[in-house]
Amino acid sequence: TIHTMHLFEKGEIFDHLVNSIFYESIKEDKIIMGVPDFDLLLRAGYTATMDLPFAFYYDQILEKYPDCKFILTLRDDSNVWWRSWNSLTESEGATLVSKSAGYIGAIIPHLKKSGYYKRWLYSVINQDKTFLNHPFPLPAQNRERSISGYEKHNQGVRDSIPPSQLLEYNVKEGWEPLCTFLEIPEAECPSSHGIPFPKTNSTNEVRWHAYSATIAPIFFAMFILNLVRKIMKKEGHKKMD
Repeated sequence: TIHTMHLFEKGEIFDHLVNSIFYESIKEDKIIMGVPDFDLLLRAGYTATMDLPFAFYYDQILEKYPDCKFILTLRDDSNVWWRSWNSLTESEGATLVSKSAGYIGAIIPHLKKSGYYKRWLYSVINQDKTFLNHPFPLPAQNRERSISGYEKHNQGVRDSIPPSQLLEYNVKEGWEPLCTFLEIPEAECPSSHGIPFPKTNSTNEVRWHAYSATIAPIFFAMFILNLVRKIMKKEGHKKMD
């Protein structure tokens, strides 16, 4: 399963999305959804996707893989989802980090591409193309538009996916609904072995991933720039001598 948190580690996959969808949207100054190359995911060994951006493409996935099963993860209500989403974007959009990402992105391709993805994603969630070409730091999320987009997405999944292939699921429900839906024998279901349901991807954990994915490259770039400056200064002194 490929998850958003690991998307940036998969160069060929991420580059495909950047070049054909994210950056294309920025160039055209309009939200372009496009169609990801799902065969590329299969060649990389992935047979399932989780989270964004692939969650947007349920219609295309169903068309290409008509027997595919879908799990629509839900929060207790739309306001709970909004608080989680807004908390994530606020941690990613801290002024210092975002400004630094904008300046150093030209030096570190990873940051530049991540910026393209962030602009595109915020535009899709907020249903507002303003994010595509707004200078860093990006504007705050629009609560009403974001919640509307979230609810519209969920309803779109319900309307498109056959009920027999769709599980609406809240992680509070634990292992059993997942094992039943995925036809995992009861004896092999983790709940039968007393394995607790994992609690990861919490707000604090997501914040840490968001900061580390941006700050680490920034500090590395600053280290390299400082090292180059010292070397050039040293060479300048040699020439003067």
